[in-house]
Amino acid sequence: MNLHAGELKKDYVYRCIMEMIINGEMKNNHFPSEPEFCRQLGVSRVTLRSALKRLEQEGVITRSHYYGTRITPSGRTTKKLLIVQSGFHDEWDKKIFELRMIEDACRENHVQYDICNLFYLLDPEKIAERYFGIVFFGAMIYGNEPFMDVIRKSGLPAVYCREDEKNVITDTIASVGVNMKKAWCAGFEYLSSLGFRRIATLFLKSDHAPLRLGFTVETFAEKLRKDGFTEAADMVFEVEQETLDESIREQILMLNPDAVYCYSDYCAVHVYRVLRSLGKHIPQDVSLMGFGVGSELMTPTLASVRLISPAFGVTVLRLIQNRVVTENPPPFIELPFTIFCGGSVSNVNLDGLLFIST
Repeated sequence: MNLHAGELKKDYVYRCIMEMIINGEMKNNHFPSEPEFCRQLGVSRVTLRSALKRLEQEGVITRSHYYGTRITPSGRTTKKLLIVQSGFHDEWDKKIFELRMIEDACRENHVQYDICNLFYLLDPEKIAERYFGIVFFGAMIYGNEPFMDVIRKSGLPAVYCREDEKNVITDTIASVGVNMKKAWCAGFEYLSSLGFRRIATLFLKSDHAPLRLGFTVETFAEKLRKDGFTEAADMVFEVEQETLDESIREQILMLNPDAVYCYSDYCAVHVYRVLRSLGKHIPQDVSLMGFGVGSELMTPTLASVRLISPAFGVTVLRLIQNRVVTENPPPFIELPFTIFCGGSVSNVNLDGLLFIST
């Protein structure tokens, strides 16, 4: 077994030991002495003990001065990771991708897991008996919800997959995610860097929008005005979820933008359809930018601010396994976002005469 690029030595040793356990290489379920095991693996005692501690926390092994280190009777992890989701609203929801990345990290590290809905978090004692940690998703969480009380009372390390820029639970719960406010601004800056000035910015009308992005329609328009984008500042608008396509059509006809920047990829798909129905060509007539994950399945491909780092799943799992989440104050691991330069956005020269598809 080879050391992965960027992998810590203790994580590599953990994988090696898990592989030996799964393959039944531990005679009578007993481990060699520490000096012998260090010699076999070619590592120091500090590195070995770190890996063994993680295995013990996950219930894979038991350790005592009298019996030494042994595999648990089941021969595998007796406790699992609990992944709690709040329901995914549409196929563009980034939480779907985050969930898949956490599952991939668990499989890669031989960690068993269960997935359930927040609705079922009722018994903290039963959760503590079955699981070694909790990962949970959700938006507009205020900290006084019943499921938050259950998570706290379970006493298990927990990680929140951060959804909102503004929230109160990260004062007490570790979290992983991007700086949403910075990411939102980066999408507009990308369009403006290409020479666009008549940029229409679409917000979804909801109580969640200001929490998610850190901006209201008014405060974002004010920022644009201060930054010198006076034309774009007058083109920030809200749409209702219930009348999404009709609202978008009305605004597109009224504003006649050169580019549209959307609150989410879900909204961007609706804008895409409306533009097509109006006979607009993308990106020749109007460029389109989403906010979430983007899509390579559309024609042209949907450009977007990608909010998920490739390291997301591994980072969440390591926080739980190493119990870093129990630190005070709890950490917020800020992961990088990227711009997916899809075909729905064109490069524009400064005089606006030349369109070159990216």
